Amino acid sequence: AEPLKLSLWDFGGQDVFYTLHHLFLSRYGVYLVTFSMEWLVPTASSSIQQQCLSFLRFWLLSIAVHTRDATGRVGAPVILVGTHKDVVQSAREHEAIS
Repeated sequence: AEPLKLSLWDFGGQDVFYTLHHLFLSRYGVYLVTFSMEWLVPTASSSIQQQCLSFLRFWLLSIAVHTRDATGRVGAPVILVGTHKDVVQSAREHEAIS
């Protein structure tokens, strides 16, 4: 069996790099999209919640656009990872974030 080759890339989210996505995003990757759950709890301000959702939407759409196969289907798995779980106090808040 051939050894597994693993490369990790950190796209920190700076908009100056958005134009380079087509060089690094491909259907052969597995993508982790991280976000702070703290920004989505009901006690967070509406503007913070909307900014978080906007960033999530941007990244998911960018991955979808750059990972389509010849038939137009998205070919790469995406895993959403919520951070700052300790800030989410109740099951109701977890449900609201979901």
